[in-house]
Amino acid sequence: MIALIVNPRAGRGNAFLKLPHVEKIVKKFGISYEVFITSGPGDATKLGERIKDSGKFEKILILGGDGTINEVIQALVGSEIPILPLPLGTGNDFVKFFYPRQRYDTVLERHLLSDRTDKIDVGLLESENLKKYFINGMGIGFDSEVLNNMKKIKLLKGDFLYTSAVLLTFLQFKGTNLEVSLDNGKISFAGKFLLFNVGNGQYLGGGFRLFPEASLKDGKLDISIIGPLRPMRFFTNFYKAFKGKHITLPEVSYIKSEIINVKSDTPFNLQLDGELAQNLTSIKVSVRPAALKVVA
Repeated sequence: MIALIVNPRAGRGNAFLKLPHVEKIVKKFGISYEVFITSGPGDATKLGERIKDSGKFEKILILGGDGTINEVIQALVGSEIPILPLPLGTGNDFVKFFYPRQRYDTVLERHLLSDRTDKIDVGLLESENLKKYFINGMGIGFDSEVLNNMKKIKLLKGDFLYTSAVLLTFLQFKGTNLEVSLDNGKISFAGKFLLFNVGNGQYLGGGFRLFPEASLKDGKLDISIIGPLRPMRFFTNFYKAFKGKHITLPEVSYIKSEIINVKSDTPFNLQLDGELAQNLTSIKVSVRPAALKVVA
């Protein structure tokens, strides 16, 4: 028996609209299932706990985006229940890397009956009042300030909201001062950064290939650091991040590490798999190797 966790708001309602077609495919294969629909933020984690504790389910289909996947894995890290996420959110960064160039129905048709699973790494972020796993990555700087500005803008929605938040951030944001230590002090540096990102997978932020050398099974996290850029240089090189070519720029540093400690004298915001966390002054980021099972 399999469980279907559905986020009805994911992909601007697309996940819920595709549910009947998903059910049709599942029935075609003669598999029994149960549908669980989320009711709000954090609910997918609670449902994941219920499903895990019931002992009835062999795998979990996730109808949603990266945020929904992130919530589900909070309950499943270290368990034997594999996930099968379908690309029905807005960004779909994880599925883009794990099941490249596959539509949701193609992923379902090819992998639903599969007994093969991969054990993949997950990232773990810890601070004084926060402990969360992530599957794609986290960021401090321009990307987290875009999310922060999206929360402040009340009158717009969709692409207009995102574009307005990007422009507002571009006009206001001058960088974040951070002190960084890698692998318990083997490498340390400090400065003002436009973007400080840590990745588990290759994609983050809805299609940006910020970590082109990342692997989900190497026991490492990839770090992409972008220093201050002049406005024109920022815009003329922005597109390179979609292809992972930004790491050739002299303003960009790219490192692999297992443990990252970050602190600042000024509170900062961060985004974790696209979800905003605010007013932090220190964090520890580490990798949990082979901690999550995914249907292959």
